[in-house]
Amino acid sequence: MKSNNLKWFAIVMVISFIAIPIHALEIRGDVAGSVNSMSDLVDNSYTWSPQNFAGFDYDMDHDVGSDTLITTLTEDGKLSGDAPYGIVYETSNLTKMFSNAQPDMEYGKLRVSTIDSTNGIITLDNKDNAIILSKNKNTEIMPGIFIKVADNDTLRYYIYKNITQPGTYEIRSLVAGTVNGLSNLEDDAFTWNTQNFAGFYYDIKKDIGTERLKTTLTDDNNISGDPPYGIVYQTTAQTKDYEYWGWGSYNVIGFQGEEYFAGYVSSDNAEKNVLFRESTDENSLSSEQLQKILMDDKTEVTLNKGESIKLKDGYVLFVKGINSEGQIYLELQKDGKLVNKSFLAPSAYGATNYDKTYCYHKNVGTQKNLVTIAVRFGSTYKDEERALAVVDAIWQISDIPIDVRANMQYGKMTITSVDANAGTITMDNKDNPITLTKKNDIELMPGIHIRTANNDTLRYYIYKTVTVGKAPA
Repeated sequence: MKSNNLKWFAIVMVISFIAIPIHALEIRGDVAGSVNSMSDLVDNSYTWSPQNFAGFDYDMDHDVGSDTLITTLTEDGKLSGDAPYGIVYETSNLTKMFSNAQPDMEYGKLRVSTIDSTNGIITLDNKDNAIILSKNKNTEIMPGIFIKVADNDTLRYYIYKNITQPGTYEIRSLVAGTVNGLSNLEDDAFTWNTQNFAGFYYDIKKDIGTERLKTTLTDDNNISGDPPYGIVYQTTAQTKDYEYWGWGSYNVIGFQGEEYFAGYVSSDNAEKNVLFRESTDENSLSSEQLQKILMDDKTEVTLNKGESIKLKDGYVLFVKGINSEGQIYLELQKDGKLVNKSFLAPSAYGATNYDKTYCYHKNVGTQKNLVTIAVRFGSTYKDEERALAVVDAIWQISDIPIDVRANMQYGKMTITSVDANAGTITMDNKDNPITLTKKNDIELMPGIHIRTANNDTLRYYIYKTVTVGKAPA
């Protein structure tokens, strides 16, 4: 009896939830496939260049950057390894990686097909290396350059550069102004969004991300700080499913390039309303504040009596006891001090999501009783020798909010409006005019800058700085 009941506990996963330094940086290109419910493929092809992929080298001062990578899909979503090839990459023979390239030399899944010494161009393709773009697939196509497919039945994918060397790096946007001899400004304006600026928040799995920043020039390359303002930034909350589907959805919003929680969402299915119902002030945006999302995990973790789950920001949840009826006694500590204790009965007959979910709520800023931690216990087991509990979902948001009140200033940007009904935050550069002189670098908001070329011809982009590992002294 005892051994049979323990069969499904035979494999015990031990997972430590700890905060770790960022050891790798993913610089992504534009997203290809179905974006905002529309396909951006042309004849099943997509092209990345230095304009829409910051992983390719580009000298903005001299407007030099020639790399292009084209993917072409067959009907079954495959990048063919036969002619015509599914991946074709062109680069300069001055590129360091290819300085010693010879015909048929292999670089990952690509091989050198032609070397045009006259024009200084090397072409590579994926001969004999077909790739099927199946969901949630990540493939290195050449050293440091990958292609990632969304974990979704709808096809979305992008190329990205993986950086692991410690240091501070720049994620740049598409370049505005005069590029390749032509201006890409419309009515002296340019708009960056999640497609052409990888520094904005974007979730490829759910196709979520709405941040937009528009610059409009007046005479002499000025960005006015008076109405109509020269810089307008806007972002809108969207509904996103928890990793554990049984909790339903919440509102997420990108703000200044980071992902934030904007509020709990009510569901027509009462079973999915646990976090919404347990919160008094469930809408963060209506309280003019946001919280960082710290954990959203559905990995199963098996805990013995006395063991704990390490959460973020110093929180630890202990399984202090499990009785013969499967009831769990829990204690939550922060920085070693007890802050909450609770009982759950996840294995009781007819147990609901409410019975299985531990919720810790507290006052966060101006919000009352907001759930900041939720841990779901799928089941328990107890016999003469062992007492076990299985955690199958964890959710945590920060209990230190950021303010998004009207007139709040972030760098040179000021929040002009917060529309909780529409879920929209708008900022502009009120009283902060900017002149785009050559070789200029200005921080618009924390971590996001605008930079101009060291050239009399106006070119500029926005960028975000990210540190990998420990930056060199």
